[in-house]
Amino acid sequence: MKNWVFLSPHFDDAVLSAGGMIWELANRGDGVEIWTICAGDPPSCRQLTDYAQMLHIFWELGETDVPYSRSLEDAASCRLLGAGYRRYTVPDNIYRYLPGTDEPVTKVPDDNAGPLEPNESYLIPPVTDFLRKNLVEGYQLVTPLSVGHHRDHVLTRTAADRLGIPLWYFVEYPYVTREPYDPAEWIPPGVETFSLELSAAAVQAWKDAIACYKSQMIFLFPDAPEMHRAIEEYASSGGGCALWKF
Repeated sequence: MKNWVFLSPHFDDAVLSAGGMIWELANRGDGVEIWTICAGDPPSCRQLTDYAQMLHIFWELGETDVPYSRSLEDAASCRLLGAGYRRYTVPDNIYRYLPGTDEPVTKVPDDNAGPLEPNESYLIPPVTDFLRKNLVEGYQLVTPLSVGHHRDHVLTRTAADRLGIPLWYFVEYPYVTREPYDPAEWIPPGVETFSLELSAAAVQAWKDAIACYKSQMIFLFPDAPEMHRAIEEYASSGGGCALWKF
């Protein structure tokens, strides 16, 4: 039996990418937790950007405490997979502003991808400190590779890398299916690999767990049947069932 912590930049990333594996690990008796890093509230002293307001409209979660509403979706998903959960307080990049300015970090979708240096590098040490203080000795820490270069994924991985310990990495879905992805560019040769065969029950649990994120479905899949088809196809191709340690 092992204990695992999967780092999720947002409330849905770990489940989207590795929900079947998480279910399999929990089902065999391993301890599994999902820690969401960018789970903080928007700054109360600033108005939401037009982009953030547009997302809130599409998410249909109401106008108040949207991160809390998303956390409820995530809690339901984690319970379904048999995983515990924890949150950290970095706001999603759609809520952040460049330090000392009134300039939003993200004004249009393309702004989601980008480097943290130099303007948002201040976020990295507190996340690393949170991980160092809360990670129990003996736990296996799993972090996203940051495929897709989403700035919140980059933040999560960079903060974990700075712990200076061997980490497990997972490939992010759906980014891996939406842009060119060459494993050789992301995963060093000869590293330790861990994989699990996903049972039909695991794939079903994965789909059910994704369905808990009702607010996000409009951006991920045309409809529920297409989500089921896409996850089944991804799983049958070997997706979502492997981790790499380096």
